[in-house]
Amino acid sequence: LQEGVRGGELGEEESRSDLPLSLMVVTLHPPPLFGIVEEGVYRSQAPVEENLPFLARLELRTVLFLSPEVLLRGVVDWLQEGDIQLHNLGLQFWKPDPNWTPLCDDLVKASLEMVLDVTNHPILVCCASGVYQTAPLVGCLRRVQNWSLTSVLDEYRAFAGGRARLVHEQYAELFDTDLVTLPRQAPAWFVDYNLVDPRREETQRRDLEAQLFSLEAVPEEERTTEDIRELRRCRFELRLIEQSSSSMLVSPGVCFSKQSICDDEDDD
Repeated sequence: LQEGVRGGELGEEESRSDLPLSLMVVTLHPPPLFGIVEEGVYRSQAPVEENLPFLARLELRTVLFLSPEVLLRGVVDWLQEGDIQLHNLGLQFWKPDPNWTPLCDDLVKASLEMVLDVTNHPILVCCASGVYQTAPLVGCLRRVQNWSLTSVLDEYRAFAGGRARLVHEQYAELFDTDLVTLPRQAPAWFVDYNLVDPRREETQRRDLEAQLFSLEAVPEEERTTEDIRELRRCRFELRLIEQSSSSMLVSPGVCFSKQSICDDEDDD
């Protein structure tokens, strides 16, 4: 294609659409600040028409727009043609009140309940800036997922960059997760820790502590390689239990390798 164009081999009556498909190159432009939140959940700045070929690859079912504005007409028409549901919650919760703010509990609650409903997936969450509503909303989602506050703020700052706002960080930190009503069909990556049986976890903890106590009772010079591996495994699994009982660092989809931990020569 490039040689034909440079060499003038294409006549004026010919167009690129006449070329074989194998010679055509399609350039895809994702929306600014595009990212994958979880499987089936994406985030970005409000898309424009040049982003539509990229979005078509995602096979979206839902677009959630959080700003009290409207998307471009060309984008809205494309969504309608593709039978993609557009929910403009930013306008829905807008109020002609001088004390009203674009980030409020009603908006975040409704948005999170849509994001956590797998029947809406794949879903794109966006706002005009890609930061001022989207970033704190994702932060609140991480709170519902039981992420640690450090991880929530790290992710927020990574996307917000120089537009990070302390008020948004505080909103995510203080957000009342009990406001969110979990849907009947939650995605596979979501774990409702209110349904986890603490008795089973406590039994597992006691078993590990007893095993660790017996292993540590063996003098170091008498420990076999298998004893050392079992020591590291017990310590590692106890750390995971302590972590899950307080606050997760990341999503369940981010896994640590027990093999790498157990084989590590550094006991730390």
